[in-house]
Amino acid sequence: MATAYITNISEFIDVFLQQFTDNNTSITLHNHFCNIKQETSKTVITYLGRFNKLFRQIQQLETNDYYSDVQILDQFIAGLKDKLIKKVRPHAPEDLTTAIKHAKNYKIAIEEANHTKLVNLAIGKTSLAAEEKIDQLAKKVESYFTNQQQQQQSQRYQQPQ
Repeated sequence: MATAYITNISEFIDVFLQQFTDNNTSITLHNHFCNIKQETSKTVITYLGRFNKLFRQIQQLETNDYYSDVQILDQFIAGLKDKLIKKVRPHAPEDLTTAIKHAKNYKIAIEEANHTKLVNLAIGKTSLAAEEKIDQLAKKVESYFTNQQQQQQSQRYQQPQ
């Protein structure tokens, strides 16, 4: 009987996982993946890192494609904070990359408005007029994303001539 040698890291990982994981590990990872949520105090980037790490672990255990692209996309969106879900889902992203982009863009715009407000508070320059301007900026950001959603939806319904 010929001895098979491991020639690369991918083969090593496959052999290692076959040898040292059991069905309970797979079930546990799938349960974690199906219930992953963006924690209240965590950023989209932190959530994305946890999401990707967990998904890579599942991929290493499975020999076939366990989740479809649509299931992965839906799971990513479902795990976002409620406010972000409401901003990303109406865009109807067709892939994970697009969903991530929408989540990051919305979060960055809101964080910038909040940062401006915090800086003004910290240096004692806050006034009612400044707070109103910050609130107006936040509303403009909200309006921008709403308009983007409406434009995308109307483009989807227009048929090519």
